[in-house]
Amino acid sequence: MIYAQFYQRAVWPAGTTEIVEGTGDRSVIIIDGRLRHDTIGKLAATECANRGYVAWRIFKGDSFTQARPISCIWYAHPADTVRDPVWLTAHN
Repeated sequence: MIYAQFYQRAVWPAGTTEIVEGTGDRSVIIIDGRLRHDTIGKLAATECANRGYVAWRIFKGDSFTQARPISCIWYAHPADTVRDPVWLTAHN
């Protein structure tokens, strides 16, 4: 299973810039593992922005509880990062 986990800004303490994993069914999307790596990155980036989250990360494993991150955390808005969301192309 491959999925994207979305992140949101922490609300405590006030004014923090930390991000935390989102919760609920909108904070994760399961991705078809047959997709190209660059397509997975673009899909995650688009859904992250559409759902109002600030960042995303790709995980892979047999289940949610056994999955491990296979990417770093990527920010949905260009002002938050200088990285290109097509990160997986380097891992082909």
